[in-house]
Amino acid sequence: MVNEKMSVIIPDLQWYLEQSACKNISPRCPFATVQSCPRFYQSLSLLGDAGSTKIPEKEDKKLFKKWKCTPLWPITKEQATSISGYEDNHFWNFCPEVSFGRFDFFASDLDRYADEIDKDLAHSNLSKIKTTSDDWRWSWANIKPQHYSECPLYSVLLRLKTDINNRHEDIIDFKPNFHGIGLNINALIRKIKRRIKGKDV
Repeated sequence: MVNEKMSVIIPDLQWYLEQSACKNISPRCPFATVQSCPRFYQSLSLLGDAGSTKIPEKEDKKLFKKWKCTPLWPITKEQATSISGYEDNHFWNFCPEVSFGRFDFFASDLDRYADEIDKDLAHSNLSKIKTTSDDWRWSWANIKPQHYSECPLYSVLLRLKTDINNRHEDIIDFKPNFHGIGLNINALIRKIKRRIKGKDV
């Protein structure tokens, strides 16, 4: 019984921040906005049909159009974020940042109990082992804890951001003007800043 209690991971904020500290990375996901990550957007959008406040329709359509035509959008149903089951019992491939905002747990998959009988049985067992009130098993039959660094999109988004930051810009503009060529002052300034920071080669 003790082992059962101790083996359960409670993916709360403390757990999440400890994971980030161990990895020496940002405490929270740097891409956790609808504009920066398609999974964050899709998770937030779907919750609008599961009792949460909806993204305004016009903005939702705009975001869907933006992400749908990118290579980051899921190709198969297995990759897609989804909600299924009677009374929205199953949440799959969710952004852990969005899951925490709604359910207080950083998880990619969350499954509710099939019925009240299963839930009551689980509650009886949890009472016997005297588990804490923050144990997710009081509300969920199963969840899959996930830190943002384990999200399959994180590495891709990080690489894209790095590529953009390291992009070389033409300092000389070969555009028609009085002298035939021009100096791109803004590009020059950005290049100098990157070189100072050691980002340019």
